Amino acid sequence: MNNISSVVSKSRLGDIVLCIVLVCTALVLTQYLYSTSRETSISVDVPPVLLPYEGLYRAEEFVDRVGFYRWTEDQSEIHLPNPGGKIRITITFVGGPEGATPVQLRAGDTTLDLTVRPELRIYSLALPPTIGERLVVSIESPTVRLNKRDIGIVVSDIAVAGGGVAPSMLLLALVVATVGGYTLLRQIQLRAWVVVGIILILQIIVIFWQTSVGWQYGLLSQLLLVLGGGALFAVVLERIWSATIPTNTNTLALSRVDMYALLIVLVAALAVQIPWLAARDPVGDLELAARRMWFLNNEGLAGAYLNGGDYMPLRLYILYGLSALVEPLGGTFHDPLPPITMFLIKLPSLLANLVTTAIIFVWSRHWCTTRLSATIGALYALAPPVWINVAWWGQVDALLMLPLLMAVVVFDRAGGRWSWLCWTAALLIKAQAILLAPLIVVVTLRRYGCKGLVQGVSLAFGFVLIASIPFILAGQSPDLLEAYLGSVERFPRTNYNAYNLWYLALAGDSIPDHWYAMGTITYRQIGIVMLAIATALICLALFLRSDGYARANAAAALGLAFFTLPTQIHERYQFLTLAFVALCIAINPRFALLFLVLAFNATLNIIGTLNGFMPLIHYQIKESFIPLLLSVINLIALAVVIGHLLWISLPTRACFTRLTSAPAHEH
Repeated sequence: MNNISSVVSKSRLGDIVLCIVLVCTALVLTQYLYSTSRETSISVDVPPVLLPYEGLYRAEEFVDRVGFYRWTEDQSEIHLPNPGGKIRITITFVGGPEGATPVQLRAGDTTLDLTVRPELRIYSLALPPTIGERLVVSIESPTVRLNKRDIGIVVSDIAVAGGGVAPSMLLLALVVATVGGYTLLRQIQLRAWVVVGIILILQIIVIFWQTSVGWQYGLLSQLLLVLGGGALFAVVLERIWSATIPTNTNTLALSRVDMYALLIVLVAALAVQIPWLAARDPVGDLELAARRMWFLNNEGLAGAYLNGGDYMPLRLYILYGLSALVEPLGGTFHDPLPPITMFLIKLPSLLANLVTTAIIFVWSRHWCTTRLSATIGALYALAPPVWINVAWWGQVDALLMLPLLMAVVVFDRAGGRWSWLCWTAALLIKAQAILLAPLIVVVTLRRYGCKGLVQGVSLAFGFVLIASIPFILAGQSPDLLEAYLGSVERFPRTNYNAYNLWYLALAGDSIPDHWYAMGTITYRQIGIVMLAIATALICLALFLRSDGYARANAAAALGLAFFTLPTQIHERYQFLTLAFVALCIAINPRFALLFLVLAFNATLNIIGTLNGFMPLIHYQIKESFIPLLLSVINLIALAVVIGHLLWISLPTRACFTRLTSAPAHEH
């Protein structure tokens, strides 16, 4: 016994020594590479992923010289990359419409008061070393009302230079990532020398990328802290709670009656949607998709982000393939779009929605009769927010919903790897798929432990890399990165027509979400904190219970929290909740009432905020108290869904529910 303890102690001591050595290699290599000077010039028209900002108007082109400029508001911020060491910033300014303009520049603890002349002039600012990867430069100036804008001064070309010492936050992030990565890989029983090799290779790749190009993006510290902290948390969790690998993976063979019932539901869904497939959407999103197809058809993948765009890889591949059919079938890419072009754009979502309906039917058939399963499938397929979104509007949400639904349904198979692949496919369709990330990670840990998490993350990374390589080779990597990272701040207002918390709090008004709500806390930060609290409660429930019912309930809660709590939410995002609520109906019929309420609210939200669908009803809703009432109901629905999830996840309740709601193929 003493010999075993001695071996274990030596093994732990060896791991500690190796981990310290790896931390030292990361710090030494980083400091060495940061010792050289570096600089970059930034045009204000570059993607926000390279130049994040707040309070600047859209980029405009000079009429008398080459280059771009932006007007500031009264309080504006520019987040510049930190080259390390002492920093020198040069910015080209022009005074406001009334001539020379007093301006106050702030960066960290440094404040500079100056008068900006009414002609192009370069102004410099020297700063001491700063700890973060980004340096926030604040610009305050008086404004003048002109063309419905309150404009201050002109900001044009920016240059940043420095070097000598790595930012402290980057060094901390490298330490956390190294320790977390080593600990996680050793937890899954990889040999020490294999782990050391993996960590060293990753360190070299990451540090060289950071010191050559990556420092301009200023993203590495946040990413490494999340990955390293998440890895350490996963190891601690597995040591406290061992994984509960599922044993019930029963399959269901559909009978002939089941097939007929499903066919009837799908035919009914088609009957409702087909009349709208050749209809023009009242919003104009189909024209945007057609224009992207035209760029892809003419330029190949080099046209993926030509003249702007935020489509994700899998959607671009689909549009690229469909673009080859447009002209042979007699269609065009330009407005007014012919019916065949609109049909081709809507076809992927239509097919995905039919498959989603079939999955809901098959899932329900595990728990209830054929008739009830068909009713649940029809309830979803015929819900107005669903067929409006798919057939009339031509949105991509149904294409996103299919892999998200699959990720929740198939978690009990193949060690969760199918779920990771499905979720990654959703992420490659639309960035909103990130809303299920907490569920994917927590359920993987609870059911398959750290080994399952490493396998899942590796699959996801490989899938994203394979899907992205053609775009990288086509020179689209900056735009692809912007499509993902820029999605959070693409619509920086408190609300974009969603009947949610912010519609209620501001009585239907929508203001910039970077404005201060309380002291120095912005509306955006409040929304993020509230979403984080709701997500934490959902994750707590999933730690306690992670079977299919809990996953469906949790997915519905995450979708509803995503719709109701953060800023920048659009009216159609309530769509992302409905399919998960439909899954719950088969196990708990009371969810049918919730589904009807949410579907009704989502329908009125679309009609009440977009006048192109039903103009007469639109104005009646808009001028009434209905939007505020629906906002309250949506918030109550969120509280009910999260409360129910926590209730069924209590140890005694979870045991009772499993015994009384076991899958039954025959009823």
